[in-house]
Amino acid sequence: MNESTLRVMRAIFALSDEIDYNIYEAVDIAEYAQMNTDEVHRIISNLYDEGYLGECMTVEDDGYDTFYLNRKGRALIGME
Repeated sequence: MNESTLRVMRAIFALSDEIDYNIYEAVDIAEYAQMNTDEVHRIISNLYDEGYLGECMTVEDDGYDTFYLNRKGRALIGME
């Protein structure tokens, strides 16, 4: 796992206000992690495909894609 991916994962965990809930979207995560938004979008997509993220809401639900770091993801960054 490269440092940028771990940085995004740590940002998602840090921004979460509960273990399985996150109201932030990629733009907020990029700002928090001080990273390029397109790169964060790509990393989030990869993390989701690899099973490290769960999805809270989608654009169809409320206009935002929001994610949380699931148990597998939290274990990878040592937060489980």
